[in-house]
Amino acid sequence: MTDPSPYPAVIIQKPQKTAIPLVVSSPHSGQKYFQDFLESSRLSLWELQQTEDRFVDQLFECVPSMGGTLLTTEFPRIWCDVNRDCRELDSGMFKPSLSASGLLQTSKVRAGFGVIPRCATQGRPIYTHCLPLDEVQRRLVASWVPYHQALQNLLYEMQKQFGSVILLEAHSMPRLHQAKSCDMVLGDLHGKSCSPALTECAEHYLSGRGYAVRRNVPYAGGYITRHYGQPSEGIHVLQLEICRSRYLNPVTLQPSRGFEQVKNDIDGLVLELADLACHAFQVSEAAVAE
Repeated sequence: MTDPSPYPAVIIQKPQKTAIPLVVSSPHSGQKYFQDFLESSRLSLWELQQTEDRFVDQLFECVPSMGGTLLTTEFPRIWCDVNRDCRELDSGMFKPSLSASGLLQTSKVRAGFGVIPRCATQGRPIYTHCLPLDEVQRRLVASWVPYHQALQNLLYEMQKQFGSVILLEAHSMPRLHQAKSCDMVLGDLHGKSCSPALTECAEHYLSGRGYAVRRNVPYAGGYITRHYGQPSEGIHVLQLEICRSRYLNPVTLQPSRGFEQVKNDIDGLVLELADLACHAFQVSEAAVAE
């Protein structure tokens, strides 16, 4: 197996003051592209960058200063998508082919969007040739495994200390081509991944700031939301999709004039969720002081 050490995995930004039971995860904001990957791709760097949740980590950079924990990546999602089950692999994109035994042939895999993506967008393959089989272990060991180890440890440590914890799964989305405008989508697996109070808090705040907000359509929550959302055990997970057109220039892929406004509003959202984590979920003062 190729030594994964040159491939950074996760960045954990710890609270800068008294910790609160709030974690923000931005698993798709990584922008570090590795030379061997670029050489194996038929797509340009600009085309690959279209798949990023670009600058979402910067939108949430206030989290540690407010007592929460921010978990991000440096590697891009197009290299390894940690918002997939590690068994969501396309056996045919490797040579020799992977054994299909134990793999999950989900709709995402069939579309080319498994844990190691085959396509950048529908019908646009990434690679010029099949990948070597050892690339599976290389990427999972370097990125998927440490990301989920870090996230699981953060959630369970906070759940043990505080009794409950909020995980906000932060993503970006393209402009939705429906008649009604949409700036944000909140995904709670139709009420299964978190307390209704969390979804209602986020929706009330964002709507009050003038954003058009939808629930669960078309994004109800991905693997991380499904896997970690256990409200009965005190782990509340809410996915947030932010329309890129509100803060990103689609040509230059740099922050647009709307970036600072969205960032300021995200700061306010984090304050609302922090308050909810500490009070509505009945976190004791004694626990906060530990």
